Amino acid sequence: MFEQDYIMRQIKECLDAAMKLLFHVNVESPAMLVLKDQQKQALCLKLTDMIDDGKIPEAISELDTATSEKTRDDLIVGYRFYTHLCQKGDDFLELHSLRYSEIEAEMKRFFSGYLSSDVVDLMTHSKE
Repeated sequence: MFEQDYIMRQIKECLDAAMKLLFHVNVESPAMLVLKDQQKQALCLKLTDMIDDGKIPEAISELDTATSEKTRDDLIVGYRFYTHLCQKGDDFLELHSLRYSEIEAEMKRFFSGYLSSDVVDLMTHSKE
C-alpha cells in the first residue's frame, strides 16, 4: 500500500518534469499550465469531479473522446487529469477497486499519443 502511494507520487513528479520540458514552465501545480480553450477548462473540472466521485473508467473514456484532436490543450487536460488521479491516496484507490498497474497502463496509452515512447516509459517507470 505504501509502495503504491510512493510510486503514484513518483509518477506525478515525472509528469511535472515532462511538462516542464515541453512547455518550459515551472509547474508547481496543474493550474500553472493555462488552457486557452474554455471548453477544455470546463472539461478539466468535469473530469476531476468524476474522479472524485469514483467514476474513473467513465472519466477515462470521456478524456479519450474529448482529447481526440491531440492539441496542446488536450495534452494539458490529460496532464491535469492524471495528476489529480495520482494525488488520490491508497484508500481511495482501494475503495474504487483501482490498481496501480491499471492507472499506469491508461497513462501510458494516453501520453503515447503525444510524447516519444522513451519519455512515456520514463513517466510511467516502465522497465521494458
